[in-house]
Amino acid sequence: MHKIIIVGGGLAGSLAAIYLARRGHDVHVIEKRADPLQEPPANADPISSRAIGVSMTVRGIKAVLAAGISMQELSQCGEPVVGMAFSIRGQYKVRELHPLEGLFPLSLNRNAFQRLLNQYAARHQVKYSFEHKCLDVDLERKTVLVQGPDGVVQHLHGDLIIGADGAHSAVRRAMQSGMRRFEFKQSFFRHGYKTMVLPNAEALGFRKDLLYFFGMDSKGVFAGRAATIPDGSISFAICLPYVGAPSLNTQDREVMAGFFGRYFGNLPPASRAELLDQFMALPSNDLINVRSSTFHYKGHVLLIGDSAHATAPFLGQGMNMALEDVQVFVGLLEKHGNALELALPEFTRQRKVQADAMQEMAIANYEVLSNPNFLFFLQARYTRYMHQRFPRVYPPDMAEKLYFTSVPYAELQQIQKKQNVWYKLGRVN
Repeated sequence: MHKIIIVGGGLAGSLAAIYLARRGHDVHVIEKRADPLQEPPANADPISSRAIGVSMTVRGIKAVLAAGISMQELSQCGEPVVGMAFSIRGQYKVRELHPLEGLFPLSLNRNAFQRLLNQYAARHQVKYSFEHKCLDVDLERKTVLVQGPDGVVQHLHGDLIIGADGAHSAVRRAMQSGMRRFEFKQSFFRHGYKTMVLPNAEALGFRKDLLYFFGMDSKGVFAGRAATIPDGSISFAICLPYVGAPSLNTQDREVMAGFFGRYFGNLPPASRAELLDQFMALPSNDLINVRSSTFHYKGHVLLIGDSAHATAPFLGQGMNMALEDVQVFVGLLEKHGNALELALPEFTRQRKVQADAMQEMAIANYEVLSNPNFLFFLQARYTRYMHQRFPRVYPPDMAEKLYFTSVPYAELQQIQKKQNVWYKLGRVN
């Protein structure tokens, strides 16, 4: 069995810790944030500390269940999703989705899911060092330089170092500087985002079993998403550019009040005022795309999740692919009898193809959502109709495959390309 150091104790890092500890490995997680199982400090910001919603599709659910976590406990962290609602001039076009494998996606309370993972990790004797920062990684010696909250610096040694520390990964940075011919590309979308939360989604007219999308009628001004989380609140992610008006940097309250009035006019005035207050107070978050030429170094270091392939959330797959990364890696480790020098290269070969496909689809979806037109809805309706009429010839609905199956991303991308070809032929005919 191996001694494994995981840098990053978020969702992917904690799930990896559970998988590996269950199989007898000695796992130590380095996490810069505080212990989520402890009470938040009395001076915590009541807005930024609220739970933020994320969507877990069937592939993510399968990865979690395979770690020994029960569906009952996972379900307590989220609300089942049966469809999507697109806001057009104040009216919602609802698209119902249908389960293909007996599982519904979940609109998760991210913080609740994180706590569940930490509870399971504790049961399996995973060691966490909270409020510890990774300063550097020695790829050859397999050591991590860590600084604790008291400023004390120490070296930790393992048989394997896993980077699960996000888009700005310290582990990946060490690979960039320490590996020959390591190619890395980082790019930013012209939009960033802010997340806000309103209480009592039902009273505001939102169904808890739908994901809501906004901005389809904004001519590229913004894209928005909203989802109910288990405490009954609804979480809004508002994506705007950094320049112009409105934008993430707009300081004029009247401009932003007009923005919320136009695109969220169905909300009561008090709720719009609350969104405005949160928007003006909260910092913005970047939308970043990260591509790495490899996800491993020898049998020493592995990158998973956003450390390897961060992308914008316009396909809703970042977290899901990260969770699937963990399941795939552990499966390869078992396949090769815990031989790291065999499992890690195969992980890169398998997951690089899937990551590239997922990122390309996310970028394409971003372009649709930020520059939409009415043909978007016609194409979606046409796709579903043609597959129902000619199931052996016309490709299936890619959205339902994406949300309700664990079909590989590369295969989904081919479905998407076939749909586009057939759609163009159909329009010509």
